Amino acid sequence: MNDEKIHQGWNVRFFRNARNMKQEDFAERIGVKQPAVTRIERQSIIEDPMLLKCAEVLGISVDILKEFEPSKMFENENYTYHIDKVQNSNGTILISKDGTNRNQNYPIEKLMELNRKNTELYERLIQAEKEKNAILEKMLNEKK
Repeated sequence: MNDEKIHQGWNVRFFRNARNMKQEDFAERIGVKQPAVTRIERQSIIEDPMLLKCAEVLGISVDILKEFEPSKMFENENYTYHIDKVQNSNGTILISKDGTNRNQNYPIEKLMELNRKNTELYERLIQAEKEKNAILEKMLNEKK
């Protein structure tokens, strides 16, 4: 990250536009009126509860909204996320096979797709755990 301050509102607008989502639709999904979206997109720092709602609707992690610098993409610099910055968020972007801390260049669409796939895998894992617990409970009840 460089010395420039991250503008979270611009990041919300950037990812909303990347999803081809109008302000009215986005406002409805986060539970506010359209003028509030305009105010949110003008804020340099967005309060965490609202930032979380925005991230959920956009299908990305809060860390991306807090750390993303779209200006780097347009300066022909390689924009990267470090593994240690995002692996603990709900949207793991990079997986290092050898355990090293590598940087990778991903276009926004790829980041969003990887985040969606990660969410689907997480939901399948939760469902498998629920099924396993149900089987174990059934086995325990049968032994009683």
